[in-house]
Amino acid sequence: MFLLIYGLFFIIAFSRSYNYRAALEDGIRYFFPVAVILYGYYNKHKLNLFVGFIIVFALINFVVQFKNYYHYYIDPERQWFYSRFFVESENRMIYWPPVIFGLLRATGLVVFFGAFGILNFVAFWLTHYYYHGKYRKLCLTIFTIGVFMSTSFKTIGFFLLTLAIKYYNKLKYFLIVPVLLALIYLLMGSSMRNDLEKSIEIRLKLYVIEGNSARSESYRVMAKEFKDFNLIGKGIGVFGGPASTKYKSPYYDEVNFNWYDTTYIATTDTYYPHLFVEMGILGGLSYLSLILSPVFLRIIKKRKLKILALVYGMLFFDALFTFSINNLVMLTMTLLFVYPIIYDKKEEHH
Repeated sequence: MFLLIYGLFFIIAFSRSYNYRAALEDGIRYFFPVAVILYGYYNKHKLNLFVGFIIVFALINFVVQFKNYYHYYIDPERQWFYSRFFVESENRMIYWPPVIFGLLRATGLVVFFGAFGILNFVAFWLTHYYYHGKYRKLCLTIFTIGVFMSTSFKTIGFFLLTLAIKYYNKLKYFLIVPVLLALIYLLMGSSMRNDLEKSIEIRLKLYVIEGNSARSESYRVMAKEFKDFNLIGKGIGVFGGPASTKYKSPYYDEVNFNWYDTTYIATTDTYYPHLFVEMGILGGLSYLSLILSPVFLRIIKKRKLKILALVYGMLFFDALFTFSINNLVMLTMTLLFVYPIIYDKKEEHH
């Protein structure tokens, strides 16, 4: 039923696109979450296998990252784990080392620091709930370190929030966090402190004070479409996604979109504006309902709901700032586990 309702809105939005090639390329991405969820359903009784895989995969990524550190600091030129961007105005490819505060952000084998953070976040909570072997505490420690190694602020923030909710009766112990942060700040070199202060200042201007970023612009555009009561969308491939920039969607000029200093990126790096502008209010809500449909189709015990809230919450929170909901790596780290968690028989005894 959820798929049929969404399918109707998808067909409408597809037919409204300015370019059917763009609609096809971005349209395929809309079905990535569906494919991952269905694959999870097909393997709904293999939770132990999936949990074992993500633990081992996260550990491998952790080890590989130290190799990345080694190669970066002995030869800080082009590396395989750099992100690549094609700058059309200069007709060349640029390589971007994920560095912040003078430190290389952890990317492991997944190549993107955001994915590395989510991998360790999910591995931590799945280990916490499902792995009770003798190396459990060691794994939890490694995955906690991995979350912070990613230096993905959104993942670290959400991780700390989930820890605070889980251990709300021990919140007094979290008071050590600001003390540790202050100590680290004092121990930093002057140049690193300057980089940190400048980075914080830039982010406050970009997202809070001035809102002068492509991300904030995309939310301005989404707010406009909500205000105009756009129910069925502007069309697939029109806004936010890689096809919209590849095929030069006219919508950006229509809304006077300002890319600021990020004209080299392929997307606006925010998923919800992309979804609600292209699919409309009703189409966007039908899509999110489809992704959440496993929770609605079966009576689920409270403990499982808590675990699912962690999985869905991380994905949906990250989508505020990235394109995680159509990124197969991030989807595999999250939505793949939904049905196996729901159908896990061992949990029924808790």
